[in-house]
Amino acid sequence: MARNKQKRKSKKTFSIIVDGETEVWYFQMMKKHENLPRIDIKPELPKKKKLSEQFQSVIQNSCIYDNVIWILDFDTIIKESAETKKGEKATIQLFKEYLAKLKSYSNIEVLVNTPCLEFWFLLHFKETSKYFSQCESSEKELKKDYLKKYEKTEKFFKKRDNDIYLMLKSNQKTALKNSKKLGSFNINNPKKGISEMYKVLGLLSIK
Repeated sequence: MARNKQKRKSKKTFSIIVDGETEVWYFQMMKKHENLPRIDIKPELPKKKKLSEQFQSVIQNSCIYDNVIWILDFDTIIKESAETKKGEKATIQLFKEYLAKLKSYSNIEVLVNTPCLEFWFLLHFKETSKYFSQCESSEKELKKDYLKKYEKTEKFFKKRDNDIYLMLKSNQKTALKNSKKLGSFNINNPKKGISEMYKVLGLLSIK
C-alpha cells in the first residue's frame, strides 16, 4: 500500500526591490523580528540604480518570485527629472509609462514614499501630509522631535539591542493609521506627503 504523504506548504517568496540601502536594512530587521513562517522576504538593492534598470529587475523577478514589491523614493525621481537633458525623456514620464505597463502583472506591487523612507518613520509619531521635496527635510524633522540620534548608517539601523525596526515597532499601528489616511500615490498629483509602506505590512500579514 502506498503511504499517504502529507504535502508540505512551501514558503511564499517576496522579492522587495528598493532604491536605497536604508530600505534593505529596514526589511532585514523586519525579517529578523517578525514571525513569518510561510513567507521569505528577499530585499534587494540593484547594483545599478537607474529607474530603467530597476524596472527590468522587477520584470525579471516577477518570473521567479510569488510576489514582487518595488519601493521607490519619489524625491529621487523629482531630482532626476529636474536634471533631464534637452531631448531626453524626464524620469517622471518614464515612471508613468512603467506604472502603466506593470498594471497587467498580478504579482507586482509598486509602492512610493514621498519623499523617502524617513517619511514613513515620521508617520510612526505624527499625522501629517506635509510635502517634502527632499528627503533631508523629512529626516531633519524626524531627528528634531523624535529620533534625535537617527543616522542613515547600517550600524544605526542594525544596533544589537535596539535596531530601527524594534525602535519603531511599538508605534507601528500609529504609522499604519496615519499612512492609510493619506491614501495611495497619484502620479498626476505627486506633490503630497505619501507612504505606501502600510501596504507591505498588509501583503506580509504583519499586524
